[in-house]
Amino acid sequence: MVSVNRDELAVKYGGLDAITTELGIQAKQLESDLGDIKRAVARVAEGWEGEAHTAYTLKQKEWDKHASAIHTALMQIGQKVSQAGGDYRGGDLKGASYFQ
Repeated sequence: MVSVNRDELAVKYGGLDAITTELGIQAKQLESDLGDIKRAVARVAEGWEGEAHTAYTLKQKEWDKHASAIHTALMQIGQKVSQAGGDYRGGDLKGASYFQ
């Protein structure tokens, strides 16, 4: 985790790892939940014809695009948090080396 106290920033590496893992879990869960919703709506939409079906198909494609973008963003955030943990660790080790 990261804690901020006025002019200080403290990073706990295990906390960053936990955040990275949790972001991955939540991204997968979101993808699964959205898939369930999509399948449920698709079952209902099977009976639609004409303009209603055409409008649904267009909106579903738009929905899929946005859902994919959200999933991608969550995964990228997880990667950045993971990278930041390594960067903080590297800086910490570099700082410690000055005292050895």
